[in-house]
Amino acid sequence: RLLFTESGKMKILGKLPVRVVVHASALEMVFTILLCYGLAVGYGHVKAWLPMISDCAVLAPEKYPFRLGFVVGAVLIAVQAVVISYADGSPTRSKVSLALGAVSAFCLAVVGVVNEDECNPVHSGAAVIFFVLYEVNMVVLTWYSPLGGGEGRIRWSHVLRQLCAIIAGVALVAFIVMSILPASLSCMHIILYTCTCIARCCIAMLSHRF
Repeated sequence: RLLFTESGKMKILGKLPVRVVVHASALEMVFTILLCYGLAVGYGHVKAWLPMISDCAVLAPEKYPFRLGFVVGAVLIAVQAVVISYADGSPTRSKVSLALGAVSAFCLAVVGVVNEDECNPVHSGAAVIFFVLYEVNMVVLTWYSPLGGGEGRIRWSHVLRQLCAIIAGVALVAFIVMSILPASLSCMHIILYTCTCIARCCIAMLSHRF
């Protein structure tokens, strides 16, 4: 809510649904990735066939919207974590979710600010921490929230979120395993990485009901 005070009284200027913040964070990140991918391919900096996202943030001009977009996305994820923690009915789950969301948002901002060419250990380390913590956060929010929708009905959006969480977890584990295998399997490495990103977007888009 947007509030202001006048003569000691509080007045409501407007309301912003939680799902707007959640959807904005997901759409903003997807738009940033697609924009940087288009610029990197257009300038011949990467190949068109599924380059790593980090490769689309090394050279100018794509590195500038990448940094701005990822920092804005990190801020939106942090706001999302705060809002959801207030809306959550479980004090313990809300605190855990807030901590995971805040740390993952910080790591995402680091990924955007420090590219792999400037300092790959920092960039890659922050990316791994973000993916792991964000996955754990989505599992906490999805798996331990009510499955029913009232009167014995099943909330199918919740079931779909659970499936997305499973897919994202499997893809993340497979991505880590593939990353240590020989370079000949790099194509599968890229596909798994892409699947992980898609699963993240699906979870974020479907996480507006808790």
